[in-house]
Amino acid sequence: MLEKLSQIVWLKDFYGPLLTEKQRAILSLYYEDDFSLSEIAEEMNISRQAVYDLVKRAEHQLWQYETKLGLVEKFQHTRRRLEEAQNLLDAYAADDAAIHNVLMILREITDSL
Repeated sequence: MLEKLSQIVWLKDFYGPLLTEKQRAILSLYYEDDFSLSEIAEEMNISRQAVYDLVKRAEHQLWQYETKLGLVEKFQHTRRRLEEAQNLLDAYAADDAAIHNVLMILREITDSL
C-alpha cells in the first residue's frame, strides 16, 4: 500500500492539474491526509460510493497520463542517474578542483528536481 501511495502522490504532483478540482481534492484527502472514504463523503457531502468512484476514475486517469507521457518515470530515471554520477565523482572530488565543481553542479541540479 505504501508503494501505491507513493506512486499516486508522484502522479498527482505531475498530472494533477489535468484532473478536475474535485478529483484533486478527493485524492489529496484520501492519499495525503489519510481520510477514509466515509470521512471524505461526509466532508464533500456526497455518497461513499461516489467518493470511491471518483478515486478510482482519477487514479485511472493519472495512470493513463503516465502511460502516454512517462514524465514521472523520466524524472525518476534522471534523478537516479544524477545521484549515481554524484556518487562516482565523490570518490575523486578531493583530488581535483574541476571534478569538485562538476559535482557541485550535479548536486544543484539534483536538488532542484
